[in-house]
Formats: sequence, C-alpha cells, structure tokens
Amino acid sequence: MTLKLTMAAMAAACLGTVAQAQDIGEISVGVGVTNFGFSLQGEADVAPQVAVRGMIMGGFNIDDTFEVDDAEVDGDAELGGVAILADYYPLSNPWRVSGGLFFSTTEISGEVTDGLLTYDGEVALTNEIAPMITTGFNTDIAPGWALSGDIGVIISSLEVSSDDDDADVQDEIDELNSDLEDLPVLPFIGFAVSYTY
Repeated sequence: MTLKLTMAAMAAACLGTVAQAQDIGEISVGVGVTNFGFSLQGEADVAPQVAVRGMIMGGFNIDDTFEVDDAEVDGDAELGGVAILADYYPLSNPWRVSGGLFFSTTEISGEVTDGLLTYDGEVALTNEIAPMITTGFNTDIAPGWALSGDIGVIISSLEVSSDDDDADVQDEIDELNSDLEDLPVLPFIGFAVSYTY
C-alpha cells in the first residue's frame, strides 16, 4: 500500500471515529497551524477525560537552502503529515497529554553540498510512520469555541538518500546519516481554533 493510500485510509478512519463518537460525547472541528503546515482537525470525547483527535497537515512549500547537520540542501521542502492522537486530561482541566502516530508526507529534495562533494539527494523522516508524544491545552474562549496548543516530539530522525552511486557520495551519506541518528526526535508545535457541536 502506498503512502498516499495509507494517508487516505487513516483520514477515513479519523472521520469514522468522529462519526461513531457522536452518541458518546462532544465533537469539535478546527483549523490551525503547525510546524508541518496548516492543519484541519477533528476531536471526539470517547470517555471521561479521554478524547480521540485526528489532524491533517500540509500546505507549507519552501524553496530555500536548508542545513542538515553540516551539509546544505539547496532545494524544495514540502511539509505535511497526518496525526492520530489520544488526548488524556488527567486533572479534568484544559491541560492534556497526548500520544499517537504521525504519518509523514514531508519531502525535501535538491542539491546537497557536503564538504567538497555535491550531489542530488533527498531528506526524509527515517520512519514515515512514527510515534508522537505531546502535551498542551484545550481551553474555552467563547461559547462553543476553544483555543488549543501542543508541543512535543515525533520519534524519528532524518535520513539522507541519493541515486548517485559514486562511492565517495555514498560514504558521505553514510557518515551524515550516522550523525543524524544521534538526534532521534523531531520537534512538533501547533495551535488551533475549534468549534464544538
């Protein structure tokens, strides 16, 4: 199954979860922004102090020079992903802790300059499906309306690859990936405004 089909299936699963939760508790839909792009999200209360949330993120396309460890990538970055999270409100107040899965659609490609070597390459998350842990808040700001925020990590490092089969290029990529493995998590931050039905 391709990544796009997996994303479509997960989005459908999110919507199905929200639809099934209508008889159990409140449902909210929202829009926001994260470091992986603009977000659409839905959340449903499924038990006391527990909610299920789905987010679809994307729309950030950057054409620039990026630094990955000591290498420079002059190219394009298309950020995005799908997240499915379980939210737990341990104190029955706006604070929450969340855990779930992040499905990456982020692609970074272009010309990589590493020391004296230059080659075409790509940078991606090592795990296209990765665990995600966040903490944050969801607080009412007006009748039916709420503001929420999250900060946390996606448990995956970055990985460089290239179709260039030159031995020196592959050696440099191996060294670069070895360094990137020392950073096993990526940051996540996001804010959203939602309306509860």
